[in-house]
Amino acid sequence: MIKTLNPFLLIIVFIAGVFTTTQAQTKADDILGKWTNDDKTRVLEFVKNGSIYEAVIKEAPDNSLIGKKQITNLSFSNSSYKGTVHIPKKGKSFPCTVAIKSNGTMELTAKAGFMSKSQTWTRVK
Repeated sequence: MIKTLNPFLLIIVFIAGVFTTTQAQTKADDILGKWTNDDKTRVLEFVKNGSIYEAVIKEAPDNSLIGKKQITNLSFSNSSYKGTVHIPKKGKSFPCTVAIKSNGTMELTAKAGFMSKSQTWTRVK
């Protein structure tokens, strides 16, 4: 015996699915825009490149850094981002995580072996 589904139920399920997908996308895109470090000497702009995010240096005391990628391959999962942070002057790269906080800040944590370092960045308005 085959039962047909109620069309009203199908519409509700469809709308719920679209809403959930839209909400997840909006949350992931919360990182987009410009952010500055604590001492306001550097500004990064996060952009979307396909399904990943990247941060490009927009302002820095050393003009040779402007336009270089500071963070690459950042992907969103479970309310945080994982990718790679680059230290252009030293030619080194480290795995990193980024967590957006509700107060308009984000915490960037880079790891090198057992060591880790965190920085707080604030959204530029």
